[in-house]
Amino acid sequence: MIPNERHLLELLSNNDVTFFIPPYQRNYEWEKEQCEVFLNDIIRITQNNREERKAEHFFGTVTYFQTETAFGQPNKLVLIDGQQRITTTMLFLVALRDVIADKELKQYIESKYLRNDNVSDDSEYKIKLKQVETDWKVYCDIILGNRLEEKAKNSAIYSNYMYFINAIKKLQENADFTLTDVIGSGLSKFSVVTIELQPERNSWENPQEVFESMNSLGKPLTLADLVRNYLLLGIEPEGQEFLYKNYWLHMEESIPHQVSGFIRDYMQLKEKKSFKQATERNYKELYSNFKELFRGYNAKELLKTLSEYSDYYAYILLYKTSGSREIDKRLGDIRTLDVTTAYSFLMSLIKSWKMNEMTEKMLCDILDVFIIYITRRRIIGVVQAENKNFPTLVKKVPQLVKAQDKKREMFSILSSMENHLRVPNDIEMERELSVMNFYGLKLCKFILSLIEECITKSRPDKNDEKLQIEHIMPRKLNETWERELGEDYENIHQSLLNTIGNLTLIRHNQELGNKSFAEKKNIYENKAGLQIAKTEIINYNHWNRETIEKRSKWIINYLLQQVLPIPNDMRKTNNFVMKMNGLSFLELQLIGQTIDYASDHSIHAKVVSDREVEFEGKKWHLSPLTREIETRKGTVNASGSYKGAQYWEYDGIKLIDII
Repeated sequence: MIPNERHLLELLSNNDVTFFIPPYQRNYEWEKEQCEVFLNDIIRITQNNREERKAEHFFGTVTYFQTETAFGQPNKLVLIDGQQRITTTMLFLVALRDVIADKELKQYIESKYLRNDNVSDDSEYKIKLKQVETDWKVYCDIILGNRLEEKAKNSAIYSNYMYFINAIKKLQENADFTLTDVIGSGLSKFSVVTIELQPERNSWENPQEVFESMNSLGKPLTLADLVRNYLLLGIEPEGQEFLYKNYWLHMEESIPHQVSGFIRDYMQLKEKKSFKQATERNYKELYSNFKELFRGYNAKELLKTLSEYSDYYAYILLYKTSGSREIDKRLGDIRTLDVTTAYSFLMSLIKSWKMNEMTEKMLCDILDVFIIYITRRRIIGVVQAENKNFPTLVKKVPQLVKAQDKKREMFSILSSMENHLRVPNDIEMERELSVMNFYGLKLCKFILSLIEECITKSRPDKNDEKLQIEHIMPRKLNETWERELGEDYENIHQSLLNTIGNLTLIRHNQELGNKSFAEKKNIYENKAGLQIAKTEIINYNHWNRETIEKRSKWIINYLLQQVLPIPNDMRKTNNFVMKMNGLSFLELQLIGQTIDYASDHSIHAKVVSDREVEFEGKKWHLSPLTREIETRKGTVNASGSYKGAQYWEYDGIKLIDII
């Protein structure tokens, strides 16, 4: 390890070297704020030196190792640390070159700092800083003065170049020093400590270890940065470029800004268990998990696999089409439902489809069941345990592949999980839908669109600006509506305003507000453009408690029977596996409900806690209460022992059959 103190411009003026930013490094990420600090430091040092107050600025370390190059080419210095600062300096010098009017000074900056004059051909070594692949084209075009593609203007390279262009122009107009001074008295006084690694001579100067150590402070490396480094750094430079261009770059282009999340989800797929989310707080822990999980794997084969699965991830994120319109549509619905915890499972399903282990129709059947399951859970507000358990569904993919009836098998898998992961039955759904603030549900428009699609076979475009959720009974009542609702209008308005029966979708560009029901009916029938705005609305002459409740019953029944159907034998039963012994009213979601004695429906009890019911003003466990009733009837059995769940029922189904 050879450290040296040097001036920054002296380092950049050497025509015998080209700095090379290898593919395992992160992309250029400095933002305007860092560029402002850099520029202010240049201005401060320039002013101090112009006023004969000698000043210099330490600009950090630049760590590199040297690799062999062809005869006649500049030495190739591979940067381990300092790429962000060096790249920003080069962008500043390019901007300075492009603003300065003096042709000789332009040429001086060009030949001294930006390009290698002793390279005769058009090789990459003509430009003194070789960028990573995703930034190289933009950087190269800016250096060479080429016309930029429109998409290139989204890069940090271009944004910061333009920031420096504008800042230098203002400096030229307002500063009491020249742009020549900016170089001679400012930037030339920036010093760095260069550290040359010699890994071939000293094994402890391992570039990978130094890279991780150098990046342990400051802005943390993402999981993607760490994994890219891990997979590429130990390989010869030529091999690095090949793997980067053919596999890693493909991932970055397929799922831009999502690579860290993808790697975590692929780890979950591989291990069939959950890992922590890919966040700044968890990157290092996940990186450690990654190394443990893939220790001994061939880097090329692993990158090839990751590249392949990144396409599947892109289908899920809707960045690419899967090649099937029907599958894309369902993946879009899952994205709308925000089920990021299931991405590992979805990738595994897509892989099986791509391997021809199942047909398009089979995959659609599985996804349909999953959408029904998630939508039902979102309506009743249940999300617990999904992050821990959905990744484990990967284990069930072979079972799904083998199953003849994919829908039934998927329902069976989902209903075999514990209470928090249950498939909500119709009883639970009806109870929630009849009273909930459906308008406040994030998925309100989506679910109403599903109903419209089920009625007409055509789903409204969710991006249509004219598509609105309409309160039939308006949010603000006028005298006409008060008369429409009757004497109890305040209670009706308060209790039913946001219920599902009072909501519809319309496609109309006017605010209907508190127009009368007769006026709204006319618009719904002739101008709304949607069947859901007509069905069970325009057939009524008045809109009041009775009609709102009638429409609620219709739309809830239609939603559960046609839009979000589950197998008939699951509609009123417990759709999960008990994790505790004995009867649990909490598990059955029956707290607050009334249960009936099976042999005498005149006998009722109210469920008041997980294990207790209230009967005749007293709390009972179900088995002792059953014995009491049988004793009163004179039919008590010889043992006096009863399993209460066999003798009581809810909604016509014995509790023993629900368990």
